[in-house]
Amino acid sequence: MATLKSWRLLRKLRCSTTRITAFVQAVLTLHLASSEG
Repeated sequence: MATLKSWRLLRKLRCSTTRITAFVQAVLTLHLASSEG
């Protein structure tokens, strides 16, 4: 569910590509960190 919410946020933030890239990297980092633990 959390990933679905983040994708919805990405759609809203389309105008700002740099923010999206940083946001995606942060989400992926958190996701990987949580899956490792």
